[in-house]
Amino acid sequence: MNKHIFLVILIGSLSAFPPFVTDLYLPSLPSLAAFFKTSPSLVQMSLTMSMLGLALGQLFVGPLSDKYGRRHLLLISLIAFILSTILCLLSPNVIVFNAFRLVQGMAASGGIVIARAMAADKCRGKVLTKFLALVSAINGIAPVTAPVLGGILLNFVDWRGTFALLLIYGFALLFGAARTEESLPENRRNSNSIFSTFKSYGSIFKNSTYSTTLILYAASCLVLFAYISASPFILQQGYGLSPMAFSFCFAVNAISIGIGCAVAGRAKERSMILLGSICLFIFAGICAAALALQAPIFVIEATFICMLFSFGLLQPPVTAIALNAERKNAGAASALLGASGFLMGGIVTPLVGIGNIFHSLGIALVCGGILALLFSFFVLKKIGKK
Repeated sequence: MNKHIFLVILIGSLSAFPPFVTDLYLPSLPSLAAFFKTSPSLVQMSLTMSMLGLALGQLFVGPLSDKYGRRHLLLISLIAFILSTILCLLSPNVIVFNAFRLVQGMAASGGIVIARAMAADKCRGKVLTKFLALVSAINGIAPVTAPVLGGILLNFVDWRGTFALLLIYGFALLFGAARTEESLPENRRNSNSIFSTFKSYGSIFKNSTYSTTLILYAASCLVLFAYISASPFILQQGYGLSPMAFSFCFAVNAISIGIGCAVAGRAKERSMILLGSICLFIFAGICAAALALQAPIFVIEATFICMLFSFGLLQPPVTAIALNAERKNAGAASALLGASGFLMGGIVTPLVGIGNIFHSLGIALVCGGILALLFSFFVLKKIGKK
C-alpha cells in the first residue's frame, strides 16, 4: 500500500478512536444498568469518566510525545487501551467498571493527540490543511455514527459485544501503529527535562494566534456535542422517530460533516473560516428557533444538516492554523485542541438535559454559534498579519 494512503488511513482511524470509545456503547446503557443492578446515573457516570480520561490523557501524552517521539508512546497507549478494555469486560461491579473507563479514556487519548501531531510532523501549510480535511472527515463522522453502529450491534449481542468490538479495533490500530515509522526524529524533539516539557503549555497559551484558534475550535465542538447529546431525545421522544429512522437521520447528518470537511480541504483557510463561522452562527440560530417553535421534523433535520455541514467547513482550517502556529510543540498543541473539545462535551452534555430539552439545546447552539463567529474574527485578524 502507498505510504501516504496508509498514513491517512492510520491517522484517520486513530482520530476516530476516542469518539467510538465514548459513543459506541451509548445504546447499551440501559442493559448495563440491568447487568450491574445499579442506577442509570451510576452507569451514565461511565460516560463522564471516559470523557474526563480523554481530556486529561491528551494533556499528558502531548508533551511527552514532543520529548520521546510519537511511535513508542502510541504503542504504549494502544496496549494500555487493550488491557483496560479487557478489565472493563471483567469488571465485577459498576464502580470498578467506571474506574477502568477512566483508564480506557486516558489510554485512547493517545490516539487522537498523536494522530494530529504526526500530521503536523509530516505536512505543512496548505498540504497540512488538505491532509487534515481527510482526517477531519473521518473524525467528524465518527461521533454521530458510533451510536448507530452500537444500536445495530445490540440486535445481536449485549453490551459486552460493543466492548469486544472496541477490543478488536484496538488490536487493529496496534497492528497498524507497529508498521508505521517514527514521524518526529530525535534532532527535532524537545530536549528539555520532563518538567520543562510540560511548561511548554505556558508558552503555547502566550501564542495569541494559537489561543484564539483554540477557543474557536472549542466553540465549534460545543455545537457538535450539544447536538450529539440532545438529538436522540429530540428526534425519538420529541418527534417519535423509530430507532431505524433515527439511525438514518444520524447517518445523513454524519455525511454532511464529511462533505463540509472535504469542501474545506479544497479552499483557502481564511475563506473557510469566515464562511464556516458565519454559516454555523446562522444555522445554529435558525435551528434554535425551529426547536423553540417545535417545527416539523423535516425542518429540524434540514437545519441539523446545514449546521453540521458548517461545522465540517471549520474543522480542517482551524486545526491546521493551530498546529502551524505551534509547530515546535505540535504534540502539546494537539493535546490542548483535543482536550478542549472533550471538555466542552463534558460541560454541555448534562446542561442540555436541564428543563425543556428543546429550549436547552437551542440555547447551547446559539452560545456556540456566537462564540465561534466572534473568535473567527480574532483568528482572521491574527493570520492576516502574516
